[in-house]
Amino acid sequence: MQNSNRIAKRWDSTGKSIFSEMTSLANLHNAVNLGQGFPDFYGPTKILDAISQEVLSCHNQYAPSHGEAPLRNEISYYVESTTGVIYDPDTEITVTSGASEALYCAINAFINPGDRVLVFEPAFDLYYQAIANAGGVAVPIRLHAPDTPIGIRGGGWTIDWSEFDAACAGGFSLAIFNSPHNPTGKVFTEEEIDRIASKILKKNAIILSDEVYENLVYSPARHVSLCSLPKIQHLVVRISSAAKTFGFTGLKTGWVCAPQYLTDGIRLVHQATVFCTSPFIQLGLAKAMSDKVWLQSYLKEQNELYLTKKNYLKSILERAGYSVSNSEGTFFLTANFENLAGDISDILYAKQLTEMHKIATIPISSFYKQPPKSLPWIRFAFCKKEETLKSVAELLLNS
Repeated sequence: MQNSNRIAKRWDSTGKSIFSEMTSLANLHNAVNLGQGFPDFYGPTKILDAISQEVLSCHNQYAPSHGEAPLRNEISYYVESTTGVIYDPDTEITVTSGASEALYCAINAFINPGDRVLVFEPAFDLYYQAIANAGGVAVPIRLHAPDTPIGIRGGGWTIDWSEFDAACAGGFSLAIFNSPHNPTGKVFTEEEIDRIASKILKKNAIILSDEVYENLVYSPARHVSLCSLPKIQHLVVRISSAAKTFGFTGLKTGWVCAPQYLTDGIRLVHQATVFCTSPFIQLGLAKAMSDKVWLQSYLKEQNELYLTKKNYLKSILERAGYSVSNSEGTFFLTANFENLAGDISDILYAKQLTEMHKIATIPISSFYKQPPKSLPWIRFAFCKKEETLKSVAELLLNS
């Protein structure tokens, strides 16, 4: 009998994405989807208009593998304006098909079989998949939940620095760092970032800095990019995304900023995967971003809009009986359901919430390589239009 399982062993631990699973469940039960992180409203029409014009007027053939020059130039200006760091658009900036591809290329560019990779978890599941594909070994460093002793002392999702030091002592060649952090909404402080950077520097490891939510940071929190620390700048691979910046996840356009000696490796993997990203999206983005007054105004308005949505959903969840962790960044809230459901798994609770209350979320345990025994936390996305969030209030408070 023919063996039906022919998948390569490095993919054995990868199952169906929890995001796809919960979205399918939401569709089955006609539930409001606060699980998958996508806005259910349009981003700026200026972006759509610019892209539409380019569809009809640009060359519409292969773009340069590392990205269209006008967009790389605008990315350079933009990153300089937010971090103070100047990246050469010709040799240090690469346009990718979304931040996901950027992460995959960067991880596979620098990891050899057996290499240890530090991951702060809960963590985006793609990190583990890309590490496994490269033959690396993920070394989790836990952010302890706000209801644990360490989390209580730290005032939120918190690193145990003794655990961090122990993980680093085993050696590593790459660290993956995400701030603002998905799924917790944590924005790492300057002190935390400096402590992490010092250890990376001591080990001379590469640090992959996932900063796709860089513009969604809520005062008094402040985003500090790792690339802005002079002592470690030469080791930083910085990843960002037009999808998150402009609220169109379908754009699938991201970028990587890194010193040339690191960029060269990323571009090798990039050209062997997707090769290039659609030219009309790149050129449309470049045209819109070239209007610096509009860009600054849009980013300010976007931040204010999302802050209002965050506060509104947080108030709904707290009135419904959840204990909600303060989100300093991203468009996610994490909520503890223990007072509502007792000691059941977060996966079971998330499925029950979808089936019985018609609200889909993401169980936090899906962001761990080996989740803690007790983790009564789920993630809500608040990047939704007003009527969507009002429907959540009706479903949770009037049922």
